[in-house]
Amino acid sequence: MVILNYLQMIRNYKFLLLFIFISCNTVYASSSSSFLITKSAFNNYDFNKVLNQYNNEKLEKINDNLLDELIAAVIKENLDLANNISKNILSANPNNQEARLLSMVQAAKDNSKDKIKSYRLDDKKNKNNLLEFLFFDGDTVKNNSQISNAFLDIVKSSYVNTDSDSPLNYNFLLFYTSLSIIIDERNFESIFIKGQLLQIIEKYFFAENTFLRIPKKSEYYLDSQINIAYNFFKENYYENNEEKILKIIKNNDENYELTKILADFYRIKKDYNKAINIYSDLFKKNREDNWYIIYLRGICYERSGDWEKAEIDFLKSLKLKKDSPDVLNYLAYGWIERDMKIEKSFEMLTEAYNANPDSYYILDSLAWAHYKKKEYKIAAELMEKVIDMVPGEVISLDHLGDIYYAMNRKREAIFFWKQARDLADPEDDITDKILEKLRVYDAS
Repeated sequence: MVILNYLQMIRNYKFLLLFIFISCNTVYASSSSSFLITKSAFNNYDFNKVLNQYNNEKLEKINDNLLDELIAAVIKENLDLANNISKNILSANPNNQEARLLSMVQAAKDNSKDKIKSYRLDDKKNKNNLLEFLFFDGDTVKNNSQISNAFLDIVKSSYVNTDSDSPLNYNFLLFYTSLSIIIDERNFESIFIKGQLLQIIEKYFFAENTFLRIPKKSEYYLDSQINIAYNFFKENYYENNEEKILKIIKNNDENYELTKILADFYRIKKDYNKAINIYSDLFKKNREDNWYIIYLRGICYERSGDWEKAEIDFLKSLKLKKDSPDVLNYLAYGWIERDMKIEKSFEMLTEAYNANPDSYYILDSLAWAHYKKKEYKIAAELMEKVIDMVPGEVISLDHLGDIYYAMNRKREAIFFWKQARDLADPEDDITDKILEKLRVYDAS
């Protein structure tokens, strides 16, 4: 299944990542309100607003934002507008890298190799390593397919070579992916990756329209359909999400991955009976992820109040895959909440935490296990770490209140219960319990 993880899996492009994603050429500088509006829209990936601002600026003859507007026009694949902006940029700075790139892409589309060569050297007669990689093989100009793939290679390389703690510049990733598409509209891999980039920045409508450009004959078609269905599952902005997912499934021969998305959709919407029925059908297909399917069905049973069936599914999942931290966590927490198998649960949660120490869900459960064992000091230390990781996590705030109360730190307990009360959503299902604790203990 390919959802938002395709780019991270690419590992076969090891060339040096150029500096394009962490720096760019400055064309103009300004503190004007126009500049700030465009910069804010650009940073929030509101490309339409950036281009609307450009139209207003043209009337006012303000040119502070041209580079952002060029990138936005390319991402929207408005080539006429992009070329116009590019010319304005080059008139002020003939060496601007992004504008030169677009001019060379346009020359490639026009099959003008001489014009491509005219942009090869800057005004000091120096070559540019990026332009050499993208457009030239020695002294030969690459064909359009090769140039398109070279742009895509840069995007792939950014995921391979960028440190996991370093933020990616999605505007530039989209800029280069879009140039790849502009020069070769049949580069369906580029279209697919652009769609995924748009999903990452939560531009779901734009992503859907991008995925829809991939034809059925393409090897990326099914994955694009899965991503479209995922959008409907993920977001509430769409109307008739259920019908749209069902239609995609029907049009793709009841595909297994698409059907999983429908089951997940019902689970998230708390339509547990429908989700359970689909997960049961999927489990019968005996795929490699059967352990996960039965785990998700167990969640549905637990959420609908049938712990007995949930427990059976969690144990069955662990039999298929004994080392899953999430399953260990869910089952152990379920036992702890019911004051069952505390020592066994503690062992399981310790194993889960060692396997995934960055999961605040697991850390919360481990802290709660210490609480159940009356090891309040350790429980408090661990739960405080959870709150540091996710300050607004309602259940953890409530848990920390319980731990503090057990330690006779009653004012702090009431403070955290009130925080949990104020942040709780109806779907958290704990508001009544918190209110009861506040009624009893705060009053005293």
